[in-house]
Amino acid sequence: MEQAREFLMRFSGPEGYFVFYTCLIACGVGAPLNSDLILIAASMLAAAGLFKLPILIPIAFLGLITGDSINFFIARKFGPGLLRRAPFKWILPESKLKQAEGFLSQKGSRFVFCIRFMPFIRTALFFTAGTLRIHPRTFYLLNGISTVIYLSILMNLAHAAGSNIDGVISGFKRFQTILLVSALLLGTLAFTLSRRKGRTVP
Repeated sequence: MEQAREFLMRFSGPEGYFVFYTCLIACGVGAPLNSDLILIAASMLAAAGLFKLPILIPIAFLGLITGDSINFFIARKFGPGLLRRAPFKWILPESKLKQAEGFLSQKGSRFVFCIRFMPFIRTALFFTAGTLRIHPRTFYLLNGISTVIYLSILMNLAHAAGSNIDGVISGFKRFQTILLVSALLLGTLAFTLSRRKGRTVP
């Protein structure tokens, strides 16, 4: 967290916003960066007067969607073949991709909405969504809505909390956990009901 804040503090004005935007794109394509911490750090700096939150949020939206789109469309075009080549096999190892496929198989395309709230495996999930050839319209609609909600909650909380960033991170992690558990439970319930319905059909 401190590293992200110190890095962004080196820049100011349009340069700072561009670096912020570029970092978020990098997160979407698998760079070893944490988008949550970058968003929180930037919001804290906005609270301190170094950035303006009404400008940061639209830039964050564009950065996240751009990174996700690059990931998604590379997967749609090249798919599993890329996973056998470096550096993709390092960024998305087979074990992580299988985990992502398990999530998507529960709810199909509707699960795209939940990906934004899933830490650690977002890149794998969006890549899997592309590999499974989920329609781009579904991708942009559901990912766009969830990203707006995600940014509104996270960045406004971090901005309002100011120096109490530990509380923001802790609270947002609880929110992510609750959402993940809820999605898995709903997916399991839907799968169970569909199996029972299939068995009762003559």
